[in-house]
Amino acid sequence: MQYFMTFLFCLVLALPLAADSVSQSFDELLEGYVTEGKVDYQGLRAEQREELEAFVASLAEADLESMTHIEKIAFWLDAYNGLVVYQVVTKDDAPDSARKRARFFRGRRYQVAGNSMTLDEIEHEALRPLAKDPRVHFVLVCGAQSCPPLRASSFLGEKNLEETLESATREYINNPDNVTINTEERKIVLNKIFDWYAEDFDDVLEFVARYRPVEERELLQSGTWDILYRDYDWTLNQAQEN
Repeated sequence: MQYFMTFLFCLVLALPLAADSVSQSFDELLEGYVTEGKVDYQGLRAEQREELEAFVASLAEADLESMTHIEKIAFWLDAYNGLVVYQVVTKDDAPDSARKRARFFRGRRYQVAGNSMTLDEIEHEALRPLAKDPRVHFVLVCGAQSCPPLRASSFLGEKNLEETLESATREYINNPDNVTINTEERKIVLNKIFDWYAEDFDDVLEFVARYRPVEERELLQSGTWDILYRDYDWTLNQAQEN
């Protein structure tokens, strides 16, 4: 009987995990370590290494077949954001130079839902083709200061992903660090994300206008504008020490 129970326990561990298991491990990982979208990597390194390993293990065993389309999008968002944090903490790595970025996003592979994938592959081969939604760019966090703020909770645990994406997009586009409009010179300066992923936004100016106040929206939708892009700040999105 004892041997049978041991076998049964091992079998359960080997089964693919459902969405709630991934969501729970992600929430437990980040609780208390994200402040205003910035990450306490030192605290995670000192206190949450086992939780980080558990989260990565949950990604490897995740069962995508049991998830809805929306849950799959949320899963890939959590996978990307969580693995960025994991990589910074456990590999003492950061994407703060061109040489490091090549290794950071394309040099390390992880088991995710039964597949061996890099961060780049998660974003460009799994998430973007699945979502077909430019708003995911405002919740994907690559570990840099110019990235969107990191949520302190799982997207898989979010009951209304549509509302979350819309809110995050509006907040990002109305942050002067990301979008600056000079109405007199008819000039708009955008975060580099809008340049890198221009094909996802189709008409960048029209997309931005949709989320700005009404008076600016009407101006952006009329006449000619100069569109400029500011340099991306690749400094690690480390929370400031008190």
